[in-house]
Amino acid sequence: MPNRPRHPKSDLEAVLKEAEKKGWRVEKGRRYYKMYCPCETKHLKTVKLTPSDRNYLTNLLGQLKRATCWEKEE
Repeated sequence: MPNRPRHPKSDLEAVLKEAEKKGWRVEKGRRYYKMYCPCETKHLKTVKLTPSDRNYLTNLLGQLKRATCWEKEE
């Protein structure tokens, strides 16, 4: 697994780890993490370091399932 800083929120860290397991590249920026899909369309999703919405995790997972190949098994 790549050496990257952990996300301060454990539930969002779990999403980042799941992405890495699925082959996504995860990089840390100043205010968010960037997740790059391994497929040919190169989906990109950002994960905030300090989300202000209490439903952020639910919304993030919904966006991943709708707009990327998150559910597809490689």
